[in-house]
Amino acid sequence: MSLESLKHPQRERLVFLDQCFTWRGTANRRDLMDRFGVSTAQAALDFKAYLTEAREGAPRYDAAKKVYIAQEKHRPIAPESSLGEWERVLRASDSDRFDELPSLTRRSDPAILALLSRAIESRQAVEVQYISMTSGDQTPQWIAPTRFASDGSRIHVRAYSFKHGEYRDYVPERIAPGSSLMTRPLEEKLPFDRDWHTIARITLRPHRNLSEEQAAAVRREYAFDGDMLVVEMRKAIEFYADRRWNLDRDGARLERVGTEYIEAGPAHDTASEP
Repeated sequence: MSLESLKHPQRERLVFLDQCFTWRGTANRRDLMDRFGVSTAQAALDFKAYLTEAREGAPRYDAAKKVYIAQEKHRPIAPESSLGEWERVLRASDSDRFDELPSLTRRSDPAILALLSRAIESRQAVEVQYISMTSGDQTPQWIAPTRFASDGSRIHVRAYSFKHGEYRDYVPERIAPGSSLMTRPLEEKLPFDRDWHTIARITLRPHRNLSEEQAAAVRREYAFDGDMLVVEMRKAIEFYADRRWNLDRDGARLERVGTEYIEAGPAHDTASEP
């Protein structure tokens, strides 16, 4: 028997057991019953299958605690167990050992997202009333959506603003419900979006105000492979990196050593093609 030979439902249950032993160190049949709603008999069969697959590294049963306990030489039997399902196991545990900050819901209108997507595909401009967080202005304006991007917490649509004569990022949720959403074909080629086609190679290091021990901890936390960490992104979303990582601000853990910009030619900008 191997994991690959099992039907998907049972394979999923064995992988979950594997994650419990890998991240928590213990598991029993109740974990399977609570997580997947299977019967006691099915849970017993799953455990037997897992113990067979684990072989000499199989967990040992503790009769006093009524749980199986992973051995010191435990090795995951599934690649998924070693790559990051730690949080999933904690969530499934019936305990108060894990909690998280609630996420504020960002409610996107599917119709707006669909309209913007179609405008990109069809090379159309859209008239919107976009509510500015700086001035509060929401005068109707025409934009030509070209791409979507994420800053890690929300989606932005990158679009050419005919009002401002430049490319800008727009948050779809800030398009006012009263917008006309009229569309028109793009009759002329859009300007080259240089920031989108420029790669920013940012070199980071632990902030200079940190102690040697603190700097070493930061390097471990952010998986440095040496004294410096180099990350690459489009220049168009570089601003969001500064904001998300608090670069060069009071209390920052990381600071920017320097940035190298690598530009691509206009021939690569398919969004501006007529």
